[in-house]
Amino acid sequence: MDNDFVIYDFYDQMRKHQTLLAFQGVVSQDLLSRLASSLKRKSSQEDPNIGRKIFAIFIELSQNVSLHSIEKSYSIKEGKPIGVGYLLVSEADDHFLISSSNLIENSILDHVMERCQHINSLDDEELKVYYKEQRRAPQRTDKPGANIGLIDMVRKSNNPLIGEAYPHPDYPSQSFLTITVRLDK
Repeated sequence: MDNDFVIYDFYDQMRKHQTLLAFQGVVSQDLLSRLASSLKRKSSQEDPNIGRKIFAIFIELSQNVSLHSIEKSYSIKEGKPIGVGYLLVSEADDHFLISSSNLIENSILDHVMERCQHINSLDDEELKVYYKEQRRAPQRTDKPGANIGLIDMVRKSNNPLIGEAYPHPDYPSQSFLTITVRLDK
């Protein structure tokens, strides 16, 4: 362990930011269901509607890590490689922040960031239309899902996506992609 790492400092940061859930590792379906259930119980105590939205956004971000992270670990139970990444849910006085972070190839990073910017530029009606267009579009053969997760998170939160990229210090062709969604109380 690095001598500069102090577990109390980590704990103190988590406490200051009112972290409800923090996870680093393989985002398997089994783990996802356990974390999501725990999160749903914690976040539904005040307002069930907010709890459902946190749950839905958390699931979407988790699936993005599981499916799209280039860092993988083989799951015997699921019989396939599963994405590795970070998940974080924190609470402030007037909002929640739900975040994910995972490794991504720089060759597709611009596309993801442009997609976030495009989605953020749409008003409520345009988002609704874009969502329907994407649902009707043929499924991509090389990618799972209906390509609507980012759109759905913006619609549920009524806030823009916060997309950030951090270059990998050892691999110049990769970056850590962080997506954060703010959900107002």
